[in-house]
Amino acid sequence: MTVRSTGASAPPPPGLPRWPAPGETYVSPALLAVMPEAATRYGRLVGTIGPDGLADPGELLVYRDPEAGTELAAGAPFRGISGFGASTGPTPPFISQGFDRAEADFHWLLVPFLGLPALVLLVVAARLGARGRDRRLAVLHAIGAGPSVRARIAAGECLRPLALGTAVAGVPLTVLAFTGLRLPLTGYGIAARDLAPLRWAFPLSLLVLWALLCLVFAALHLRIRRATGSRPLREGDRPPAWPGVLCGFGTLAALWGAMIGDAVGVRIFTLSSLIALAGLPPLLGRAAARLSVRLAGHHRGDAARLIGNRWAAAHPGVVARTCAALAVLLGLLAQVQVSVTELSSEARHAGALAGRLDGRLHQVDGASTPAEATLFLAGLGPEDLVLRISEPDHGPGADPVTGPGPGSDSGRTDEGTRTASEPPPGRPVLVGDCRALAALGALRACPRDRAVPASEAYDGRTARTEALRWMSFGDVRVRAATGTAELREGGGSFVVLTEGPDGAARVERAAYAALPLPHVSVPGTEFTVGASARARIADWVLLVALTGFAFLALTGAAGLLHAFLDRAETLRPLAGYTSGVRFHLRVAWWGMGVPTLSALVLATLFAGLLAAFNLGFLAPSGDSPLGLLVGGLVLASAVCAVATAAGGWLAARFTHRWVPQGD
Repeated sequence: MTVRSTGASAPPPPGLPRWPAPGETYVSPALLAVMPEAATRYGRLVGTIGPDGLADPGELLVYRDPEAGTELAAGAPFRGISGFGASTGPTPPFISQGFDRAEADFHWLLVPFLGLPALVLLVVAARLGARGRDRRLAVLHAIGAGPSVRARIAAGECLRPLALGTAVAGVPLTVLAFTGLRLPLTGYGIAARDLAPLRWAFPLSLLVLWALLCLVFAALHLRIRRATGSRPLREGDRPPAWPGVLCGFGTLAALWGAMIGDAVGVRIFTLSSLIALAGLPPLLGRAAARLSVRLAGHHRGDAARLIGNRWAAAHPGVVARTCAALAVLLGLLAQVQVSVTELSSEARHAGALAGRLDGRLHQVDGASTPAEATLFLAGLGPEDLVLRISEPDHGPGADPVTGPGPGSDSGRTDEGTRTASEPPPGRPVLVGDCRALAALGALRACPRDRAVPASEAYDGRTARTEALRWMSFGDVRVRAATGTAELREGGGSFVVLTEGPDGAARVERAAYAALPLPHVSVPGTEFTVGASARARIADWVLLVALTGFAFLALTGAAGLLHAFLDRAETLRPLAGYTSGVRFHLRVAWWGMGVPTLSALVLATLFAGLLAAFNLGFLAPSGDSPLGLLVGGLVLASAVCAVATAAGGWLAARFTHRWVPQGD
């Protein structure tokens, strides 16, 4: 922020002990940490901005007052203000980051990526150890206990476990309210003083959360489930058709929305993708059950394979609950990656161009008068080459945008008839001496008499000639300057070619010392800034999504493992056949590992199909999510493999507990 006090009674900006004097600057500590050259870039550093003047510890902010003699008149780009703080009127003209997102966007990010995993975790955890609990509640129901009695008993079982879990999670978070924290991936820092209002409210909210969890746990056990023994049950009802209808409708609607395009098509595609993913898990469970039936077939002599496949075929809901979270999250992450890379594709090209320029070509804006331009040029080194972009004279009868008006001699120039390949009048012109023009690329001939298109003046395209397109937002013409006085006139951008490692710093010091509000950049910086802002948004998405992915992977594995162990009683009579660990590991492989891996592969293929719709129609410049999907599949498969091995090993340990009970 370029600031200057207009009166002795004006309060200084927040976080500053006084107003900066002409040529002085105050810099935020975070900016000095990531860019030490900020100590000299903007002027004489006299101090750092205090915490009261920063939105957060990581804010990058500078207060500067230009050198003495520079006039800061009210009006664009400067504006008179009466103080600092929250605006009570119209939108203020200054915002710290033009790419800031509304707080509501972060809430919408939390709902699918953290709210859904928390809900799944609660439901799965409530069903852990459900076999014995269902029997007890069924007995109470049989002797006449009402729903309120069963709810109180179920809530009483979870009081101590949920209290312990709330304390384990709440104590570290309460400590962070006194120390502050820095979030991983995003690097966003939260100061302890910003968390001070929560130091008392947060412990109280933990008590409310504990009571709410107990109520939800009790509500999940109000319905009396049918108690079953180990005898096979005949299932006469057909599976419901709604998952297939939901998934099929969502898939076709997503394809339709992708083909429509524009804003309406994007909304249809997003909503339809969520609908399709919501109906996918039950279909995965059924597909795994059918696969298990086919694998079992009429094989004889392989008891482990027969028992494992028949168990998986009888419990498709277990596989559906295990793969639900992973399938939905893989689909959402694939869409997020495609969309983010599509938005930043043009910025990545600009970043590649900036890298090829090696930091030796700079665009300087802000010189509005010949005196400011003269002072800026005097601050450069003798080895620096300077050019300037200026708008040509359109001539009488010409429109500044469309060129010569009706009745003008639009087809004539000083050299005669304008050819069809020559750009129309009104295009920007880059002027400079022949030595500076030759530094951009191999000149065919120095254009001394008239401006010619850069494509005609240079023998081939280079990174520097391509940079001219970024500076002028299109094709530019070049012409040799008649003298240094021509560089001082006008208000166009300067193009400075430097030599040596300190060339960039030298240009920046000269600009900030001579110009009231300079802007120094490498061509394409505006686009790379946008890419960095979008990358930060992607970091937030990745942070929240990875947290939810970890929750769901562990929840699914724990649910699958406990469901297998909860029914391990049916395997206990096998102690009379064998008690070897290898046998039980093979049962777990055919009963848990094979169906789950098959369902995960199908879920990955479906997520890839939705991503292909997005890439083919809505985001053709996006990156393929193949690596993300393969990585997610490998991670989920590893978790399920560990759960399978643990289930087989624990089942073998339980066989010695079996006694004949008519089962």
